[in-house]
Amino acid sequence: MNSKTAVKTIIIMIFVVGALMGFYFHLTSRNKAAVSAQHLEDTAVKEMTKVQKILSGARYKEYPPTPVQVVKYYNEITQCFYNESYSSEELMSLAVLSRSLFDDELKAQQTDVDYRVALEADIDTFKAGNITIHDSVVSPSTEVEYFTHDGHECARLYCTYSLKSGNTYTATKEVFILRKDAENHWKIFGFDLAEDKNKQE
Repeated sequence: MNSKTAVKTIIIMIFVVGALMGFYFHLTSRNKAAVSAQHLEDTAVKEMTKVQKILSGARYKEYPPTPVQVVKYYNEITQCFYNESYSSEELMSLAVLSRSLFDDELKAQQTDVDYRVALEADIDTFKAGNITIHDSVVSPSTEVEYFTHDGHECARLYCTYSLKSGNTYTATKEVFILRKDAENHWKIFGFDLAEDKNKQE
């Protein structure tokens, strides 16, 4: 191999090595950028309040497929009403999200404005009494009662709420009736305090 060929070979090798190093650094920087973006996203999520997490997640959340999951989701929203801090705009968004779980007949009993006024009055009552929802326990799926009413598929289930005021805890039990809509979504048709069978006996 003469000197000219050797010089050409060396130059070509330098270009190849340079190109490979450039490609490596390009991939490394892309990976670092992706990791950095993921880190920023994770940090942002960690810094979100519970209310913000529910509202941001609602955009991507599929409608809960079972009566139990609908009531559990409703309870998550309800606990935000009474336990968390939020802006007026966030309260309005939570109210809209809550009503999206209601059957059309239930929604028709109150306008959006009336619902919001009644909700704010309830929240004020809880805050005045320093009351929060400590916990909620929904009937397991095996205990949901399914039935048909006026040609609609319906479900009945119960939820026990543990309320805390200072160091005092009280329990209240509610019955929920859900009804399937035209899109096969279980919607809350109504709810009320459950009767205490022990008091009746």
